[in-house]
Amino acid sequence: MATHVYNSWGRTRSPKNIAGPQGASSEVTVVAESTLDAVTDGYATENQRFLHVLVTDRNDGDSRTVTVYGYNHAFGMWAPLNTHGISGVIAGTAAVITVADTSTAPASQTATHREMVTIEIAGTDRVAFVGDADDVKCWAACSTF
Repeated sequence: MATHVYNSWGRTRSPKNIAGPQGASSEVTVVAESTLDAVTDGYATENQRFLHVLVTDRNDGDSRTVTVYGYNHAFGMWAPLNTHGISGVIAGTAAVITVADTSTAPASQTATHREMVTIEIAGTDRVAFVGDADDVKCWAACSTF
């Protein structure tokens, strides 16, 4: 008798890394907005409810940002996600994560040098991270709860 093996995340309590194996330090790719045009760009969310994003500075001497974009199969288009799910941020603006200049090499940075947010993404099929890959490093995971 064959054993059924699920190929999606299902309902998850613990965030699942969207860029690689669980527990691995797999970064997501930060891209330019002009490259977002295909349904295969970005990362699948498996219809999870929350997106957890961690951003660090690459020590380039200035504060940097990453904007989170969403793709919905029903519309077939990319657009910046709204911030209604980020606490402490004015609702109705794009989901932009700013990390301050650390003046510290990435290998020497500590937790206080990083920025982490959780964004509600219910119904978003794919997410992408727009910014300058030379300026920031970014990790992301999704969860149901």
